[in-house]
Amino acid sequence: MRLLVFPRDANPYQELLHGELRGQGVRVSHLGELTPSHTLNVLLLPVELAWHRLRGARLVHLHWTWGFRLASPALARWWFTAVLAAVALLGQRLVWTAHNVLPHGPVFDDDVAARRFLVRRCDLVILHDPATRDALREIGAPPRHDAVIPHGPYPAPPPSGRPPGDPRTFLFFGRIEPYKGVEELLAAFARVPGKARLVVAGDCPDPGLAARLRAAADERTELRLGRVPEAEIPALMAEADVVVLPFRSITTSGSALLALSHGRPLVVPDHDTLAELPAVRYDGTVEALTEALTALNEVDASVLKAGERASLAYAHRVGWPELARTTRAEFDALLARPKRPVWRTFPRDALLRGSTLLLANTAVLAVLGFAFWTLAARRYPPADVGRLAAVVAAVNLLATVAALGLPNTLLRHLASAPRPRLLTAAAVGAVGSAGAALAALAFVAWSALPFSKDLDPAPGTVALVVALVVATAAGSTFDAGLIAVRATGPLLAKNTAGSVLKLAVLLAAPAGAAALVASYGSGIAAACLLGGLALLPRLARGGGPAGLRDRLGFSLRSHLGTVLGILPSTVVPLQILAILGAGPAAWFAVAFQIAAFLTFIPAAAGQVLFAESRRASRRRNITLALLWTYGLLLPAVSLTLLAAPRLLAVFGPGYAAEAAGPLRLLALSALVGAGNYLVDALLIADDRTAAFTFANGANAVLVLAATALCAPHGVTAAAGGWALAQAASLLIGMGLLARGRQPSRETRT
Repeated sequence: MRLLVFPRDANPYQELLHGELRGQGVRVSHLGELTPSHTLNVLLLPVELAWHRLRGARLVHLHWTWGFRLASPALARWWFTAVLAAVALLGQRLVWTAHNVLPHGPVFDDDVAARRFLVRRCDLVILHDPATRDALREIGAPPRHDAVIPHGPYPAPPPSGRPPGDPRTFLFFGRIEPYKGVEELLAAFARVPGKARLVVAGDCPDPGLAARLRAAADERTELRLGRVPEAEIPALMAEADVVVLPFRSITTSGSALLALSHGRPLVVPDHDTLAELPAVRYDGTVEALTEALTALNEVDASVLKAGERASLAYAHRVGWPELARTTRAEFDALLARPKRPVWRTFPRDALLRGSTLLLANTAVLAVLGFAFWTLAARRYPPADVGRLAAVVAAVNLLATVAALGLPNTLLRHLASAPRPRLLTAAAVGAVGSAGAALAALAFVAWSALPFSKDLDPAPGTVALVVALVVATAAGSTFDAGLIAVRATGPLLAKNTAGSVLKLAVLLAAPAGAAALVASYGSGIAAACLLGGLALLPRLARGGGPAGLRDRLGFSLRSHLGTVLGILPSTVVPLQILAILGAGPAAWFAVAFQIAAFLTFIPAAAGQVLFAESRRASRRRNITLALLWTYGLLLPAVSLTLLAAPRLLAVFGPGYAAEAAGPLRLLALSALVGAGNYLVDALLIADDRTAAFTFANGANAVLVLAATALCAPHGVTAAAGGWALAQAASLLIGMGLLARGRQPSRETRT
């Protein structure tokens, strides 16, 4: 069994438990310790989870949420939610030990909401006391599955056997925070008559609280405000007659169990979660605490000796070996229970579920991609960012050409292929080889151009870009395979992990364009590798030929249509630049990028419609695709039309003034363009590759021609030309569909 633990804490509890678990064959690994940066470690958690999942780790044990703290509490809660979602998407089980019902200090912008979300996501909640279950219910977070496993004893030497001191010594020990009630303790102790001594020992991170404690302490009180080394704890406990822990609120107290492990009599408030402890209790008020301290200051030494025996008996009632065996048994039972993958909790219909997860995948990539480019622009000079943009554009173009239409082949045929693993391997090998050859030829051609000095083709850069083209082409092929086998959940998980890794590497990368390319490439390579590792176990083995040659004709026939399909989005911005100049090109480019987010909706639906074309009724699939696409697209377009100036103001006042009109027209054209995506999916599903190619070629010609004619009249006119061309393309596509489906070439007789 492999156990992933987060976060690591100085509290001995973790290592006492983990040491025993290791002895029982559990391999324990701590998450969040890859780099010296806490923020970077938190951002890398999905990558770590994916890596350990590939190595067989299926169990994640969360102890405290403070490990998710970030500069922004709202961002911290969002990321906390994303990490727990990644755990579920990776098929891992989540266990939380409820050391506290709520964090003692704020972690998120809404700690109660975060706690409810955590408990809902947990497969098992470990409680140290049954009262914690009731406390969780009170905040609206009842566990679905829980187990009561008490806290074990801390290692401590045998009590010294010394008689109670004179004056009698009371001790507070532990990290000093407002909820621990030390101010009330000082107020109560000041009213205790006679000779007595109070020691307050522990780190106090709040300067204001420390100042108030110093002001309230009298001559009988000794403040040791600093971290107490482990080696000094036994001596500190030995000099105390009674340990006082006046917590205002508490779930489980390590300080109380530490005191009991040293055989110290204990004073605690009358909280339900501390009800089982052998201790002197009071009602939580300063007056009652004064009475309890006064009584203990006056009792006979034999009473304290009896308290010492009771403390030791309670602390050692259950040892760590037994606690570890109980914990291991709960883990084993949890892993033995069947787990329904989170992506199967979506609507049962595969089309709706796949489309929703693909849309989430695109949204995550868009958000994390925006973060990557924003961070790159802030950390690197414009020249380096420009070179990276050129490399990325070239890589995407070369990878699309190198794909040879094989992703469409996997989407269409992988589910029914007799040897799916061999077919996938052959397809990846083909696109990888084509990508390497095309990238090498592109660099040879580039070096012959007079402006090639702007992107120096050094040997290291050449190798890096060739590898990037291969990874991008192979990754798109793996993505198509995952969609074909209905594994859109793992697709989302691996792409999220790759994007987060890309951000993490960028934070650590040195200056220079090559470092930027390497940062970008690390995420692409990781996503490609994780995609292959996620897809191959889902494919059956088989002997004999892969069957790629039989389907290569279908791939190549559809490939030209795919290449033609990307021409408008890559060439139109260059047309605007050539006709109107750099300023208008920037306005159009920003509007075009915002409007492009709207196309994610029909693109996701089109891919799944294609993959599901032979699994259910055609009419039903088309109806669901239309309802899903326009049900999401209409509100998104409406919002864009209303908020266009505000959206563009993020980039500057010039954009809000000049690009609002183009953005509105491009957003309206998305309603028409969505139909084009669905038409393309249906043509390919019917194996009508000639019609698919014609439709995309007609679209490219119409868009490029309309834009060239309209652009001299301004960027708004250019956007209008784009919209009119999309409408004309939809009419052509619907006409092609109306001609009816033709039999597949593979089934004609």
